[in-house]
Amino acid sequence: MPNDMKPEALLNKVLGKVTDVLINGDGTVLPKATDHYLAFMSPGIPLLDDDFNYALEGFGGVNRHNVDTADLPGSVGPKDATAPSTEASAAAMASDALAKYQRAEAFQAMCDLIPDTTGIVDSNRINVWNPESRVSSVYALALQMSQVYDIQPDEETKAKIERWRSLLQTEEQDIVDPETTTLVPSKLVKRYQEKQFEWLKAATEYQNLRVDALTATNQEAVHRFATTASIIEMKVRAAANDWATNGYRDEYDRIAAAIASVEGRSYALLKQRYVEDFTRGVLTNPSSGANFLYTSPAPASFARGGSGWTEFTFGSGDYQSANSFSSSTSSGGGGFSIFGIGVSGSGSVTRTKWEGTIDASNFTLTMKIARVPIYRPWFHLDFLKSQYWRFAQNDTVVKDQLISDGQSPPQGLMPSITTECVFVRDVRIHFGESHSDYMSKFETVRGGGGFSFGPWWAGGSHVNQSDSRTFDSTWSNEGISINGLQLLGFVCHTLPRSPEPSPEITDWI
Repeated sequence: MPNDMKPEALLNKVLGKVTDVLINGDGTVLPKATDHYLAFMSPGIPLLDDDFNYALEGFGGVNRHNVDTADLPGSVGPKDATAPSTEASAAAMASDALAKYQRAEAFQAMCDLIPDTTGIVDSNRINVWNPESRVSSVYALALQMSQVYDIQPDEETKAKIERWRSLLQTEEQDIVDPETTTLVPSKLVKRYQEKQFEWLKAATEYQNLRVDALTATNQEAVHRFATTASIIEMKVRAAANDWATNGYRDEYDRIAAAIASVEGRSYALLKQRYVEDFTRGVLTNPSSGANFLYTSPAPASFARGGSGWTEFTFGSGDYQSANSFSSSTSSGGGGFSIFGIGVSGSGSVTRTKWEGTIDASNFTLTMKIARVPIYRPWFHLDFLKSQYWRFAQNDTVVKDQLISDGQSPPQGLMPSITTECVFVRDVRIHFGESHSDYMSKFETVRGGGGFSFGPWWAGGSHVNQSDSRTFDSTWSNEGISINGLQLLGFVCHTLPRSPEPSPEITDWI
């Protein structure tokens, strides 16, 4: 291994080790990742520790003080709980709520892009995003333009369902037209609903007092909850008992569960539940007016220094063992390098590659790294992988479309999906004896707006969907320190052939 190496050759070795650490299992303790690969950003996206406050606290605005991940409820709200709310604090909380929506939309936009699958066979490549192709759009298309298996229960099961339904519904003559009958709730259901309403009333009363006390701006609400909560709790328990004793609660629940267990086998009903989940996931950013789907890292506490971080070190002893990592965006088989990045007023980006070599024998890189799953409550991958759906065959536009062709590498509308984020923080890079030379070169490059060291954003101005920020790195005798949190890339999952309807199914709806 020569001492003087091109930056891209050295960086590709580093990323080869990152790949080994994150997804290349030994096949014994950890399984080998045959359907996963890494896609690195170019460059990484710097983030703030509070970019994921919406996932930790919800979208309500709060005043923070002494944030403690072990005691989040005690870390938010006015320092003096008895102090009255002011216009300034109300404005701050409104601003905080708006920022949460902006950052949630920005994170969903990053995770929604479909990663490139070119060249994932025999080598790993930098992710090349296709801004016209999004997970949410493809998934919505599958839900909207699909047909599902039209399964029908047998005659015995149909008879059971009819008997169960007769306990919940009854026919009633129409007042205007006596020859017409209408299905209405049975006496059992009406009694159930009456007692349920009484319980909901008591439960809402208790919940209202509790929320008032938690968000109180004066002492009255706190004292009211403290002195009356036990009484309201008794009302809630009494209403629950009355509901069970006189409202046929257990009988109704058993009948409803029996019907649901049969209808749950209906893929039409299952698809409908998926559609409802998708609809419930839609939010609107008050600032941009754009709709987006709730997406977050899970858990989000890692951003505040929580658990999940692993110390990563790359030194001279890793050169021989690390895999190489090639890039689909550079010519001549090269990969990541060092770029000066300039951002114009219009948001366009220009890159200037730094030519030079690095003394590999004295180079070290250390950082903390975390692999965090992406949570999409509106997305059901099992639907796309199911054999019980297909695109509508009477629609010439979509009937032959494929989400994925299942080949290696796969192609299609969504051949792969990002499933986990790769976050890093506290990056330290040491260049050895030539440290001062590299420092001056980096300072020159940074003068153009910012610079990246491979996929690591190493300082300067950065523009994202929600705002413009300035992140910086520091130089010392120990090397360069890239402070803060950044998104380095994604773990991506390749999809099998989809749709792949079962050839035994002949009835579709």
